[in-house]
Amino acid sequence: MNNEKFIIRAYGKSELAMLYLPHHSKSTALKVLNSWLEFNPRLRTMRTKNKRYFTPLQVKKIVEELGEPFDLE
Repeated sequence: MNNEKFIIRAYGKSELAMLYLPHHSKSTALKVLNSWLEFNPRLRTMRTKNKRYFTPLQVKKIVEELGEPFDLE
């Protein structure tokens, strides 16, 4: 487990996906994160193709639902 504290801020979608899935390729990590967002009814509206970034509020909601990325290691 990583001792770093996750910071709520704006993240690029691929950047956040790689924090959750660091051992995957960027494209695979993004596909998996999008599938998690689609599966969770409270996060489904965040799965948009025309946006490149998650706002801090969106990141906060994602972390509330999925947990901090570092917790998954």
